[in-house]
Amino acid sequence: MRSLASVIAVALIACGAPPRASSPSREPPAAPFRFHVDFWANLNQVLLHEALVPRPGFAGPKSLGGQHVVRADALSAEETARWQASLAYYDAHFTTRNLFDHFIESMPALLGVGPWPSQRPAATSALDEEWRRSLVDAAPVYQAHFWTDDERTDRAYVERMQPLVLAHAEWFEKRLVAVYGMPLPATPIDVEITPVVPPYGGFTQGEPPYDGPNAALITLSSRDPSYAGDTGVEMLFHEVSHLIVGRVEKALDEAAKRQGTKLPPRLWHDVIFYTAGHVAQERLGAAYIPFAERPSARLFSADDPRLIVLRRAWQPYLDGHTTMESAIDAIAAAPEFSR
Repeated sequence: MRSLASVIAVALIACGAPPRASSPSREPPAAPFRFHVDFWANLNQVLLHEALVPRPGFAGPKSLGGQHVVRADALSAEETARWQASLAYYDAHFTTRNLFDHFIESMPALLGVGPWPSQRPAATSALDEEWRRSLVDAAPVYQAHFWTDDERTDRAYVERMQPLVLAHAEWFEKRLVAVYGMPLPATPIDVEITPVVPPYGGFTQGEPPYDGPNAALITLSSRDPSYAGDTGVEMLFHEVSHLIVGRVEKALDEAAKRQGTKLPPRLWHDVIFYTAGHVAQERLGAAYIPFAERPSARLFSADDPRLIVLRRAWQPYLDGHTTMESAIDAIAAAPEFSR
C-alpha cells in the first residue's frame, strides 16, 4: 500500500464527477479520500431520513435526534403531493432494520450522476424502476427548495475537515493498519457527503480487494456534530476501520467457539469504537475523550462490561504489550461475558 506522505492533500470532487474514474481533462486525484457532494445521493438520504423521523410507535434514526431537515410547509400544494408520494415509497420500503442493505444497494448507483434535470439515475438491479421513479419525481422539488442549502452545507463541511485530514490522515492510516493487520485500499477512499445518514450519521461499505462490488465507500453526515471537528476525525477513521476489521471479527468468533463462551452481539463493532477513540486520544492528546465513552453518546457507561473488558484485555495490545491473538483470547475468556 502506498504511503500517504505523497498523497496527503484532500480532493474535493465537484458534484457529478465520477467517483471511480477520472475525467480525461483532469489529473487523477492523489489523496487519502475523495470527497463527493452528489445531488442524487443527497436527495436519497434526505428522503430516507424524512421517512424515518420518529412518530408514535416508531423509533426513527438516532442521528440528529430525529429532527426534520426539510421544511415541507414551504411547498406548494402540487409540490407537497410530489414530495409526499416519494416519501410514501421510502416509508413503505425502508425501516431502521434494513437501512444497511439499502446503502449497499443504492449508493453506488447514485454517485457521479449529474443533478436533475441534466442527468437522472438509471434503473438497475439494485435501484429498481419504482425506486428510481420516486427519486426523479422528488428531484424538481428538492432542487427548487432544499438542494442549494444542502450543497452549501456539504461543501462547507468538506472545507472544514480538509485541514484536519491533512494533519492526521497518514498517522491514523498507519496506526490502524498496524492494529488490525489488514490493508487499506491503495487508491483514495470515496467519501460521499450528505446532510443526513440515518440511522447513525455514517456508513461504510467495502472490503478487500476493494474492487467491483467490494469497492470502498464511506457516507457521512455534514450536519451531525458527531462527524465534525476532532470528533469527526475519530469518527471518519472509525468508518475507515470497518474496512479492515474482518480479521478481528473472525478471530473473536473463533476464540469464543474455542473457549465455549458467548460474546456480546457485534463485539467487533465495540472494538472499533474503543480502538478509534483511543488511537484518536493518542494522536489528539490526553484531554480528548473517546466518542463512545462520553455520556452524551450513550454507548459505553463507566460500568459497562464491554468497556471494562476492552480496557483490561485490548488496551495492552494497543499499547504494544501483547499480541492480537492473546488480546482476543483474553476478551473471549473474560468472566464478565460468562455471567
